[in-house]
Amino acid sequence: MRTPDTPRLLESKFSRRTLAGLVAGTAAGSLFGAAPARAAFATDTWYVLQSRHSGLVFDVEARSTANGAMLVQWNRTDATNQQFRFVDVGGGYFKIQARHSNLLLSVRDSSRADGADIVQWSDTGGANQQWQILDDGTYLRFVNRNSGKALDVWEKSTTAGGRISQYTSNGGTNQQFRALAVGAPPGDGTPTIYIASDSTAQTYNSGYYPQMGWGQKLAGYFDANTTVANHAIGGRSSRSFIEQGRLTTILNAIQPGDYLFVQFGHNDASVGNPERYTSPTDYKRYLRDNYMAGATARGAIPVLLTPVSRRDYDSSGQFRVSFPDYVNKVYELVNETGVAMIDLSKRSREYLNSIGPEASKRVFLHLASGQYPAFPNGVADNTHFQEYGANQMARIVSEGAKALPLPIAAHVK
Repeated sequence: MRTPDTPRLLESKFSRRTLAGLVAGTAAGSLFGAAPARAAFATDTWYVLQSRHSGLVFDVEARSTANGAMLVQWNRTDATNQQFRFVDVGGGYFKIQARHSNLLLSVRDSSRADGADIVQWSDTGGANQQWQILDDGTYLRFVNRNSGKALDVWEKSTTAGGRISQYTSNGGTNQQFRALAVGAPPGDGTPTIYIASDSTAQTYNSGYYPQMGWGQKLAGYFDANTTVANHAIGGRSSRSFIEQGRLTTILNAIQPGDYLFVQFGHNDASVGNPERYTSPTDYKRYLRDNYMAGATARGAIPVLLTPVSRRDYDSSGQFRVSFPDYVNKVYELVNETGVAMIDLSKRSREYLNSIGPEASKRVFLHLASGQYPAFPNGVADNTHFQEYGANQMARIVSEGAKALPLPIAAHVK
């Protein structure tokens, strides 16, 4: 798993090339950025601030111009209530100003508590309106001067309307943001991978540890220019994900040059559950007419993943193909349309065969009684992954991405 580089204060990190141009630029107050250029920003430019984990952007709720209006995340529209600029106040701190209201991002009531709301407010000169900007390379983190806590998408929400708060800095992707200049062309080498999937890929909060999905670990296998927006959620099939508006949320946010990774099948095959069950024929139709067509219409690139293998093996210890009817429908779409595919079914099965049934218990959620607080009675789950297994499946997905004849291959570590 990738270990993030030690963050540096943005104002102190200047490349030789940047310093050469700084003398001319400083008089106009034009540049506070530094190498790498992706994280640099100019004081005369308005930016959209995009969350690394969700792909959504900062938005002053309901375009309000009133003091106290909350900051949330939303689908990118480039409206002025989604545009912000940085104002240097000295000492390594900046104010963040909303374009539509000219108000400043502030911690409500100067709170120092985890979870305190971020709102807009008139300039008071208070420390709760001043932010230290830490540069992790491509992404920025914002630490409040008053509280010492970081801007944070509350509870790692991936939904439009999720609130922005402050929280103890923990290096999470929900505390990392990309500054995108308004009007910058899309497809600029900083792609976002959107994941539409089920519980096998889902991001779980710490209360479920060690249960994790492969989507939760995927970002660690890509370079810092790549954002992973994991919209996977448990219990969903290709059909119910659409019916509940989750695909629409992704399609409202996805940009040209981004990727839509789609993996379903586990819940589609639930014949006894009418809310989930989707026949193989309908599954194929949804993949083609909704996921593939929706991404392509927006200039994004769909990538289909065959369903990840379960811990299901025969008497000789060889793992069986999980959900073969659904795997075959993906193969049909590849043959008929040429859509990009990561054969996660085959790749994960080959990996499991290489380690064998007993060792595969480390991959899946097989836990002893009393081993973890989230599972006091233990568990023997042959579908879901513990952290080690989620990492292995994320690695396998990244290897599949690296084999694709697409630009995303160059972003795999």
